[in-house]
Amino acid sequence: MTAHPPARVRAVLEQLRGRRIHVLGPSGTEGSTVTEFLLNHGIQEITVHDLEPPARFEETLRRTHCWLDSEGQANLAARLRAAPIAWRQGDRYLEGIEDAGVIFVPQSWFRHPENAPVRAAASRGVRLSSLTHLFFEVWPGLILGVTGTNGKFTVVTLIAAMMEAAGLPLVVSGNDRTHVPALYALDGADDATWLVLEISNRQLLGLPYSPHIAVVTNIAPHHLDDHGSLEAYVEAKRTIVRHQGEQDLAVLNADDPLVAGMADGAASSVRWFSRHRPVAAGAYLDAGRIVLAGAPPRPVLEVRDLAVPGAHMQENALAAASAAALVGVEPGTIASVLRAFRGLPYRFRLAAEREGVAFYEDSLATNPASAAAAIRSMARPFHLIAGGLRREARAGDFHPMVRALEYSPVRAVYLIGSTAALLADAIGEMAVPPRVLQAGTLEAAIASAWDAASPGDAILLSPGCESFDQFTDYRERGDRFCRWIDALPARAGRQV
Repeated sequence: MTAHPPARVRAVLEQLRGRRIHVLGPSGTEGSTVTEFLLNHGIQEITVHDLEPPARFEETLRRTHCWLDSEGQANLAARLRAAPIAWRQGDRYLEGIEDAGVIFVPQSWFRHPENAPVRAAASRGVRLSSLTHLFFEVWPGLILGVTGTNGKFTVVTLIAAMMEAAGLPLVVSGNDRTHVPALYALDGADDATWLVLEISNRQLLGLPYSPHIAVVTNIAPHHLDDHGSLEAYVEAKRTIVRHQGEQDLAVLNADDPLVAGMADGAASSVRWFSRHRPVAAGAYLDAGRIVLAGAPPRPVLEVRDLAVPGAHMQENALAAASAAALVGVEPGTIASVLRAFRGLPYRFRLAAEREGVAFYEDSLATNPASAAAAIRSMARPFHLIAGGLRREARAGDFHPMVRALEYSPVRAVYLIGSTAALLADAIGEMAVPPRVLQAGTLEAAIASAWDAASPGDAILLSPGCESFDQFTDYRERGDRFCRWIDALPARAGRQV
């Protein structure tokens, strides 16, 4: 337990002490982190609720805490099991929730029909909180948050690398199970320590806070099953600027009307980034060069110096440059980080090159707009592997991918998963459709593409769909892609 927590933490704890606290999902990262935070600060009147039965607790915890090694996972499970808290698991899930004073929910809680009693409690005025709430309530320094449909963690990574290279103290945290929650870095932070956060639409729902610097990369139809409409999805994303004040800053995509519209009514000062036109404040492209606006404008680097190709990477670089400049990072430092960047796992990276064929892994392209961005980035002839799970999908959902394919050097498309037939229908509407093969599985698609590819070609995994029909998540899909590349047989007759 922290002997003398800082003032911000003390204020939060005083609001919680003496109240009946309920935490959902202790086997998940958000629930376990909240529970440990409360316990470490002397709050023990806690009831934890888990949909999983007690026998599956450790198994689920291992799956959801990828940021811990196996020993760390076992130690965490043991600490939680031994803690002086009440457990409601399996058939007893949400037992006693009607008496809660505060309920800490994970970001996907509203997706589960079993949580109807939580909705009812909220409608009666019971306070709902979350791990993300705590980030904003207890962090002693300033927060820089990034959201958007695509590219947000790449932008977070670039901004953090630029700030670190400039010598600024910071902590970085993402929004999934691979990232260490920022609360574990709280004891080492002070008012000069930045928190750089990737923030999802689900984290933004109902959040009464906005970061000091808010970055929005782009908006495309996604997670509509969560929100019901594109308009509601945009409003969830708007939360990142909704609570900003005059002293705060927003970095917005001037080329995306849905993002640019967030400037309307914003109390903060707006900075822009654009691939297509100069902006008065922010970053833009000028004759193939990234430039920071100003008098005079400050050049950063030539686009051809970016190691990752394509318009999407250019947008990411512009967003990161605009945000990093706001915290005092110099153009030369921004340029050196951008030159060194080679892509992130699961996010359009060059995974391997064999016998003159390049393999690009983009498993986190879980929606058509993200896959379309990767397709548009391909300058060399390529073989596309696409498909997977998209709930309530229609062929029209894949029009962004189809439009990108129409202007790309695609040789063939290999379809996998439950959306394969819909994707085939959508691609069939092209004036001159490429060859389409119903591969069924990822392994079969890789083998077929490898057989067909020639030296100088590329094989691109950019599914445009979620992975849950055939894989645990996008990480498993991307990892298997890389393993199966390694297992491909050599082609003696292939000319390199």
